[in-house]
Parts: sequence; C-alpha cells; structure tokens
Amino acid sequence: MGQLFGRWRQARAKATAEREFTERAFASFLQETRPLVPRAPKHYFAALYRHAWKRAAVLEVLYQSKSDTARASLYRQFQKLAAARYFPVAPVGPYGRIPLRMEAAAATRLLEAESRRLLPQKDKRQGRRPSACIYRGTCEAGRVYIGQTQEAPERRWIQHRAEGTGPFKDGGQYPNWDIVEGEVPPAKLDERESYYIGLFDTFENGYNDTRGNDWEAYGRGCAARRSHPPRWRQGANGSASLVAPPAAASSAASPTAPEDGQSFARSCAATE
Repeated sequence: MGQLFGRWRQARAKATAEREFTERAFASFLQETRPLVPRAPKHYFAALYRHAWKRAAVLEVLYQSKSDTARASLYRQFQKLAAARYFPVAPVGPYGRIPLRMEAAAATRLLEAESRRLLPQKDKRQGRRPSACIYRGTCEAGRVYIGQTQEAPERRWIQHRAEGTGPFKDGGQYPNWDIVEGEVPPAKLDERESYYIGLFDTFENGYNDTRGNDWEAYGRGCAARRSHPPRWRQGANGSASLVAPPAAASSAASPTAPEDGQSFARSCAATE
C-alpha cells in the first residue's frame, strides 16, 4: 500500500511539474507573440490569444513535418491554453462569442512567416526536400486521412485545418501528420494515394470520401492490409497510430518517410 501511494505521489508531482513548465513556456510564447498581434484596440486580449492560437497551430504542423514530436506536442498544448483564455474575452457577434478560426490564405501567410523564422535564408537550401508525397493525418481517436501534394506538405496540412477538411471534418482539432511516402513522381501520385487509402482503410473507416483515382491500386492496398493486419500503437500524447511488423523493404517506400508509415509499407511489400 505504501509503495502504491508513493508511486501516486511521484506521478502527481511529475504531472504538476510538467503543467508548471507548460504554463511558463506558454507565458514566454505570449510575450513573443505580443509584437506580432494585429492592431485590435477594442479587444486586445482576444486578439492576443487568437494570434497565439494560430501561431501554435502553424508551429505544431511545422514541427510535425520535421518529426519533432516533443515540440509539436508542446505547441498543441499552447493551442489548448490559448483557446481556454480566448473564449472568456472573445468579442460577441450576432450569434454569440466569435469562435476561433483560420482562413486558408491567412494560414498560408502565417505558415510562411513562421517558416522563415524557423529556417533562416542561409539554411533554406540545406532544408529543402522533395515535396511530391503521400501524407497521412491521424486524429486522436485513430481515424486516418490519406492525401497527396506536390507542394510542401505542411502547407497542405494547414490548409486542411483552415478549410475543415481531412481529419478536421468531424470537428477534430489536433491530428498527427506524417509522410508515408516521399519523392513520388507526380505521374504516380494518384496510384500511390489510392494504394494507401486501401492500405490504411481510410475510405471505409477513415476520412477519405473516395477510393482515389486508381481503383486497381486501391484493391492492391486492401489486399496488402488483409495480408498484414496492422496494430495500433498509443502515442505519448494519447493519440493512436497504425503500425505493423517490418518485413522486406518495399521499393515504393521512401527513405525520407517517417518510421510508422514506412514500416507498414514495408510489411506489405510482398502483396504489391
């Protein structure tokens, strides 16, 4: 009984320390955000928290694109703290308090501004990477969306948030993003997208509204999934992701793809 109580105290102390750290970091983030807030003399604090929420959303996506899960998780917490502080001071419109939202064009501009802050001009060539890829968005409940893009994937991810598409369709707020296959020739994007829609079962049980533009590839993805059933892994932030035991390497898997999606693609190589 004494050991159980001791573990409970340690867990409580750890949670308290993490919460205090997040609060201090968020206070510093607000200070950093103040000079960037658009002029809003009537609702200054609402504007501050709204802009902090937008910045945190963009920075979470940017760090997810770098596979920096620790910082991405911290900025996700910042979004929640900014939202909690915004609503009590939000301006009131004809239908009640004005909710937090981000228009696509404004989100893209903010993404570019934060990208410049994170990646100085002199380092841009070093950080450049092929952008044609197949990406995955996984909501906190584990449902998946598969998409394709020929631009920087983080731009597409923030557009999904602004437009309420992909894993945001049912009111989701904090999906995890990753690239399941990079360096895809543009002519093969439709085929690879359909394959992964079938592989991750995102048409029947995910967020994709169609099987994609290549039904044959979709069928191959479904066959691969049935041959190598995935399992779920719980992430540190409470989110779930699909993983499968590694097998022979797939020629389609990208060396730049994150481990989760890549290992699943490898495990299904024999069925392609």
